[in-house]
Amino acid sequence: MTEQAPTVLRTASASVGQRLLGLMQHYRGAESPLAVPVFYRLRGPLDRDALRTALNALVVRHEALRTTYETTRRRLVQHVREPVPVPLRETQIESPDALESAMRELVRAPFDLMVSPVRAELLTSGPEESVLLLNVHHLSTDGWSGGVMSGDLGEFYRPGQDRATTAPQPPDWSYLDFSEWQRTRFESGALADQQEFWRSRLAGTRAPALGDAPPVAADGPRAPGTELFDLPKQAAQGLQQICKARRTTTFTAALAVFASVMHQYSGDTDFGFASMFANRIRPEVAETVGFLSNLLVLRMTLPERPAFDDALTAAQDIALDALGNQEVPYHLVPQSQGERGPGLENILFQVMAGPEYQLSLKGLEVSQLGPPVGSGSRFDLEFALIPSLTGVQGIVWYDRQRFSAEWVRRLIRDFGDLATRAAEHPDRPVTGADCA
Repeated sequence: MTEQAPTVLRTASASVGQRLLGLMQHYRGAESPLAVPVFYRLRGPLDRDALRTALNALVVRHEALRTTYETTRRRLVQHVREPVPVPLRETQIESPDALESAMRELVRAPFDLMVSPVRAELLTSGPEESVLLLNVHHLSTDGWSGGVMSGDLGEFYRPGQDRATTAPQPPDWSYLDFSEWQRTRFESGALADQQEFWRSRLAGTRAPALGDAPPVAADGPRAPGTELFDLPKQAAQGLQQICKARRTTTFTAALAVFASVMHQYSGDTDFGFASMFANRIRPEVAETVGFLSNLLVLRMTLPERPAFDDALTAAQDIALDALGNQEVPYHLVPQSQGERGPGLENILFQVMAGPEYQLSLKGLEVSQLGPPVGSGSRFDLEFALIPSLTGVQGIVWYDRQRFSAEWVRRLIRDFGDLATRAAEHPDRPVTGADCA
């Protein structure tokens, strides 16, 4: 039974990105998981009242976290509601296996988007040990927003203090402010040049031909697989060396490594795959929580027998072009029938938020946990790196009907090996006998 939702304060049509997500959820259903869960292991004396107060303050500050959604006459509509306390459900956990099972079930539980896009759970395994789950529906968040929420939650958590404080100051722009600005950008034709840039850039693009991966099953639902890994120390140091030597970012260096591995596997020198870009081009949205990010398809064009330097140059060029044209998501790039290959958006590479976005709670040791095994992705293959204070962690979500676990583990191993080699010999070919 649906709970009674709080009073509606404002109503608006969904943003461009939200409509695309809504369509994806409608057509793929349960095969397209749109939860964005983050698990934090907490060690130390947790003040539960302070945590509840912090969660409530988070929802007061950010309208997207108290926005509900409904489809009216085939239109997705968002309703900003008055803030109400966030339920913090607590469950006692008896074993590591029970923790993994509970995490998996919580991630799979559907949202009632007419009530709230946010859920908070506390899984307790001892007097001073627990796991906090903050789970937000993708319609209300993205990767950048996760960093904003972590920072705010840490600031609002004040153990042992008088918490009868004034309401938190809202960011410069709410998500509805962004949605309205974005709508005028599209309707006025201000983004026509960006649409034409992508149409021209992506004409003729095909996904890498990963011929040694198992074929896609003709029928049946997705079978989610997950591989968690720590990038070997030498590989993480290799990425740092590449960034320092070429004065580039971790994203660009890692993008070049991933593209090189895709070339190794396919033999292709012209191919595309997807990545997420923050789409935060105005300072007003730096602290805004909501779904602002856009999925872009990056076309990599390499010479025959490319060296890593060639891949890095290509990655730098396309990253700069993408940053300058990130307002138009891939699904809104016009194309003629058959102009681009199918499935370009089904292989995704991204570098997630770094250490500066990790949660810090006063008096507690906090570490972020990876997702439970078996959690899914809306992509066939999603390769993500997460820089941390101690190194680089990684997650690969994949469809087991297309990729085997052995293939994915080889992909992870080859990525690490190539990152190490590229730092030492960036001028050597990334494939063939000379790359060893």
